[in-house]
Amino acid sequence: MAEPRLGDTTVQYELMFGRQAMARIRAFPVGYLPIGCPERHGDHLPMGLDAIKAHRVCCRVAEALGGTVFPPHHYAGIHAMTEEQLRKYTGEWGNLYTDATAEAHLLDVVHQIARTGIRTLILYSGHYPGCQVEMLERIRQQARKDFGIRVVPFCESMIISGDHAGLTETSFLLAVAPELVDMTRIGPENFADHGWSEEKSPLKASRERGEADIALIIEWMRTQLAGEE
Repeated sequence: MAEPRLGDTTVQYELMFGRQAMARIRAFPVGYLPIGCPERHGDHLPMGLDAIKAHRVCCRVAEALGGTVFPPHHYAGIHAMTEEQLRKYTGEWGNLYTDATAEAHLLDVVHQIARTGIRTLILYSGHYPGCQVEMLERIRQQARKDFGIRVVPFCESMIISGDHAGLTETSFLLAVAPELVDMTRIGPENFADHGWSEEKSPLKASRERGEADIALIIEWMRTQLAGEE
């Protein structure tokens, strides 16, 4: 008997076979859209951490609870920075923000996802400054009004103590993508760049902490999928 192909077992939309993708959506119309933006996360984590992290965690959630994970969107982060700040954080650090287009583009993507038959969409942002969280809420409201889809915005900071490349995010990646973490690259300049406290130091990160936080996220998602808006 032939072994099943990846497309037969995956929760990732982009890896599914043609008719199989729509059959999965019709059987369980829940989707996950992981988003973020490329930013410097110390020297020990990848530039694309935000969306990579959100995507890997969404896959864990879908494997546990069901649903379809749409491809990660790396150009979906805003930060409301001044030109002077952008000269540093984009010109020197390489961070890429899309303040002018992110909201309209995400609404377009959500609209298309709604057309496939998805009725509830977890919009998981691995990037979560205040302006990003506010944008997700506007998208939630607009999508319900215009497309009839229930969007559930999610950021880790809603249920755990978030950070930027510190204890929490490093632990997440040690749990879901350890091959993308190089702890030997952490140096004094990184503490100066990101202002990590001793308590939130990435040097204290562990796979076990990341797994514990993922378990909390799965239970939060379970509650959201069981409830009504």
